[in-house]
Amino acid sequence: MDLTIRTASTEDFPEISAVDSASFGEHFSDEELSDALTLIDPARFLVAVDGERIVGVTGDYPFTMTVPGGTLDVPGVTWVSVDPTYRRRGILRELMHRQLRNFADAGVAAAILTASEGGIYGRFGYGAASATRKTVIDRHRATLSAPTDTGMVERVTGARARELLPDIHRRWRAQTPGALNRVEPWWDYLMLDREAHRGGMSALFHLVHADGYISYRVKTDWNDGHPKHLCWIADYVTVTSEAHAALWQVLLGLDLFGSIESYRMPDDDPLPHLLTDARQVRTTAIADGLWVRPIDVASMLAARSYAVDVEAVIEVRDDLFGDGRYLLRGGPEGATSERTERAPDISLGVSALGSVYLGGVRLETLGRAGKAAADDPAQLTRLDRALLADRTPVHGTGF
Repeated sequence: MDLTIRTASTEDFPEISAVDSASFGEHFSDEELSDALTLIDPARFLVAVDGERIVGVTGDYPFTMTVPGGTLDVPGVTWVSVDPTYRRRGILRELMHRQLRNFADAGVAAAILTASEGGIYGRFGYGAASATRKTVIDRHRATLSAPTDTGMVERVTGARARELLPDIHRRWRAQTPGALNRVEPWWDYLMLDREAHRGGMSALFHLVHADGYISYRVKTDWNDGHPKHLCWIADYVTVTSEAHAALWQVLLGLDLFGSIESYRMPDDDPLPHLLTDARQVRTTAIADGLWVRPIDVASMLAARSYAVDVEAVIEVRDDLFGDGRYLLRGGPEGATSERTERAPDISLGVSALGSVYLGGVRLETLGRAGKAAADDPAQLTRLDRALLADRTPVHGTGF
């Protein structure tokens, strides 16, 4: 095998899409590839080439991610795939390591991704920092304990939604750790609403409040005259509690529907507490959500605020970039971080730091799992409390 790794070009993407299709079991139509290319900068993609044949790929999209007390510019790693006939030859490792070194050379503080399988990316220093869960609500049994005013909720067309949703999403993102920005091409892409992306369901319906929205699809089931359609939430954003309650009042009042399902409801969503029976919001599956890979640890630690004042030397073990010790001084107003030679108060692996960074995974939990350690348990407890966020992390945009 004569393997080389190079930057991709636009002309490579028919072959890149063929590799990706073979890896994930989904064929790209010409229309889908054309749509995807509206989001892609080929200079941000790497291909592994054997002779003239592309046998592996990885790329990224530029995002701004909300972190507690601030934001961080991050590459969102995507399109990671290797030709099925070239597996177990180290191609994925070479691509991922080259990509991470390129990120480091560009001064990137951290990288993110979402994983098709949970066992792949930990060995490259990524840590699962948030979770997604599938929720199922029996519409007939779920009733709000205090009905609310729905006068500000409007059903709008796709064209009108394209005008209204970006500003609401921007305000939601500002208060949600892990949330990713959507530039105009992302909104254009999402609102194309191609049939191939509907999973056999309807085109999108949009319910919009001045401070929130729910976009959903419908899978009809007339059930021999006893309708039990499925309402599938595709996008879900609420900025205020008033918008949240009003939108759910409308959604739970839809006739002909049997269940409301999604992967969009965060663990701290208040809906169960608004119902007469909280059990009607059932979680049927839980999986990892956003993965975070620290690269410039000092910059990453300094980019966020901390729930309580903390000063600690954190030793981070990193097989790719080398171990380092970082003096963190932080609090609710911000933080500073710099390399130091002082003895560490806390020691953990780079993937563990990625997991706790957004406040969705407890440092003390990782300590009990043997993935973080401190000579003084009080230091671990203090940093654990400092890392907590006001809300559960949600990335909100699939990539």
